[in-house]
Amino acid sequence: MLKTLIPWSFRGVGPFLNTYGDALLFGKIKKSPPIPVNPNAPTAFHSAVPHKYLYAYLFAIKSFLRFYSDIAVVVHDDGSLEETDMNLIRKHLPGVKIITRQFADETFNKQVNDPFLSKVRSSYTSYIKLFDCTLFSEGKRIVILDTDTLFLKYPDRVIDWCKVGGDPWFHRSPKGQWKTKSKIIADQTQNQGKHIQTLITESLSEINENLSRNYKYERGFCSGFIGYEADAIKYDELKQLFELLFEKFGDKIFKWGAEQTVHGLVLCGQGAVDLPVEDYFVHTRNNSDEAHKGTFVHFVGENRFYRRVYPKLTSQLAKELITK
Repeated sequence: MLKTLIPWSFRGVGPFLNTYGDALLFGKIKKSPPIPVNPNAPTAFHSAVPHKYLYAYLFAIKSFLRFYSDIAVVVHDDGSLEETDMNLIRKHLPGVKIITRQFADETFNKQVNDPFLSKVRSSYTSYIKLFDCTLFSEGKRIVILDTDTLFLKYPDRVIDWCKVGGDPWFHRSPKGQWKTKSKIIADQTQNQGKHIQTLITESLSEINENLSRNYKYERGFCSGFIGYEADAIKYDELKQLFELLFEKFGDKIFKWGAEQTVHGLVLCGQGAVDLPVEDYFVHTRNNSDEAHKGTFVHFVGENRFYRRVYPKLTSQLAKELITK
């Protein structure tokens, strides 16, 4: 009981670093030279970037750009970016497009003009990925990249897709339980015993029947790194889906995990393929020793700083970026 009275950010080294460690652990990226991007490229990398993960984001995107920079880069302000943050991004990524939260809200309300979808979009920050990347897409293809990611080796599958397109794709979490016990308990408490993903997947046949759709969901689907054609997400379909989900599950659609689940339904229903899990890692306590061997690593949740693998890899990467 006492632990629940302590703010999450002060419940251990990991939570503390998650909340306050960005500049301390990743600030060295400021010493690296700029990498220009191509705003007219057919493929754009979109990221929702908060102030507290600014430097981590620069590591994430530059770790890819050092291999291939003929992409557009779009930064979506979650509402916390400061003017100095945006100037730093522009300095390091010449040609980047930054969408402020205020401008995004105004544009969505004006162009989409749907109060219910506006409510869904504004309920949780991750919905920026689902709604805003399509709203501000100018090229043929969209890649969504979370800030807590790194490319360690040349990602040939992804770069080939950026050049010529193809089926949508995603990376997945490994099978089995990888969350810490405290996270599992928190999820169960927040969702009154069942996570929104579980509720939706258990009702998937009924949802498809009601909407005359062919939604699918691949276990382990992770929306922190996904790619699809720019016309894959359609607002009219999202409205029908969310109205049904709200009718069935109420406010649970406004909670953590709903964006990822809906992204998965749409893309898996369109035949999305998964990247090899042995090359495109979701870092867990079980595979931490192997993370450095991956092509791409996603450091999620409470496991982000387990055994300090993440900051160790960024330190190695910083040397490469700074001396390149």
